[in-house]
Amino acid sequence: MAKSFFWVLLGCLLMTSNGYASSLSDPTAPPNSRTHNNTTKRAALPSLQAIIVGGEQPGAILNQRFVAVNQNISGFTLSRLHQDYVVLARAGKQYKIKLDKVSVKRITVQGQ
Repeated sequence: MAKSFFWVLLGCLLMTSNGYASSLSDPTAPPNSRTHNNTTKRAALPSLQAIIVGGEQPGAILNQRFVAVNQNISGFTLSRLHQDYVVLARAGKQYKIKLDKVSVKRITVQGQ
């Protein structure tokens, strides 16, 4: 009786440990190869290179592309422009992207 109980207990442990081991990730795998089912992916904010205020068509250079106010880029809408930052909107949320102080240059156009 004790031997049969031992074999049943050993069989249960083997079945349980096999299921547990399959849910673990490989600690030696590179970070990008690990998958997490419970994480949500966020869209990366566009990169801000320049802000064009005034003129015929105000806008911003986002991801090396000119975007006018109320136009979309990467799922975000350029909603407002300021001297040193822009406001993007997406899914009812607003995101403020500041322009790097090193990049700020004031350019005056002759005749204006």
